[in-house]
Amino acid sequence: MFGALVAWTLATGPSAHAAPASAACLLPRTPVHHSEGVDSAPGGYAKAVGDVRALMVFLSFPDAAPALTPREVAADHYPATGDFYAQASYGKFRLHLHTVDRWLPMPRSATAYAISRDWPAADRTAYLRDALTVADPAVDFSGYDVVYLVADPDAPGVDSDATKVVNLAAPVTLDGNPLARLVTVFERHPPDRNVLAHETGHVFDLPDLYYRPPVGSNADWDTHVGDWDLMGSQFGLAPEPFAWHKWRLGWLAPDQVGCITGTGTTYHDISPDETPGGTKLLVVRTGPDSALAIEARSATGNDAGTCREGVLLYRVRSDRESGDGPIDVLDGHPGHSACAATSVYPPLADAPLGVGESYALPGGTTRVTVTGHEPGGDWAVKVTESLQGGDGAGRPG
Repeated sequence: MFGALVAWTLATGPSAHAAPASAACLLPRTPVHHSEGVDSAPGGYAKAVGDVRALMVFLSFPDAAPALTPREVAADHYPATGDFYAQASYGKFRLHLHTVDRWLPMPRSATAYAISRDWPAADRTAYLRDALTVADPAVDFSGYDVVYLVADPDAPGVDSDATKVVNLAAPVTLDGNPLARLVTVFERHPPDRNVLAHETGHVFDLPDLYYRPPVGSNADWDTHVGDWDLMGSQFGLAPEPFAWHKWRLGWLAPDQVGCITGTGTTYHDISPDETPGGTKLLVVRTGPDSALAIEARSATGNDAGTCREGVLLYRVRSDRESGDGPIDVLDGHPGHSACAATSVYPPLADAPLGVGESYALPGGTTRVTVTGHEPGGDWAVKVTESLQGGDGAGRPG
């Protein structure tokens, strides 16, 4: 073993210190949508711990007889979504799905609702009103934390790009259960990989990590995080949630997050994000609303198809809203790409640092060096803090 969380002073001045997460590393939660702050719990969101009950309701349309049974459509999403979260949470989040095993007929065709990614509010409201009106007499909504409204995937006018979580301005109470957000599902059969797991993440206050290019632009959607974390791309090779998100969701114990403060050098063991136990996250505060996060990634579990293993660095901003770059993966190998045939964004597919490699933030305020790796286990990391400085892009060492 490398001796986790041992701190040695290698520079003059106050000693750097690594300890279980303290107030110094708790980014403040800000008013932006799905803030990455961790100093307080979000209001109005279900907790992603313990036994979480989900309800799946199936909606058909008068101009199309469903070709699939509700059970067949449900099997597209479950148990895969539940298995994903059971693995990611180390068994702390158990998603239990109840299905209404018949199609409930909507009063109008799907085309009449103008279903699309950028859905006009009036059409979206009409769809939700009709869906809940037809479902309420047939379904007992009491006791459910998550509700999925699933449209017949083969009906004309059903647009898979419109699958999303709808946040209601005021909760709708059905059978005594106040529902503040609903997942509207318009997926094909079979659906996109991990799509329901991505949308379920929003139910628990996780943000979109992809970039939304302006209309007419051909810019890439995956420049912020690439394959890393399914809240960036549901097709990514490494969809395991960032350790930062596991911290926010309550899946990490306090002693699994190390907060690095002061100047000097500290040495750490970090356990891969995909496996239970050990230190999962190191945090260096870089500004009032920003931090550097350090974790290890391995080709196991949800990340069995990952392109590269190693120590992953990323910048977190709690003042950036969902879709506006709240997390940026730092490229440990700028100018190089990997896994061009399978990665959603090859320039970041090889972002993790390997043994003997390092990365420095601007001005050398923070330098992270990987000093060792136990095959299939912990990664040894050296973190040197020289000065407290600003945020920004860095460079490999």
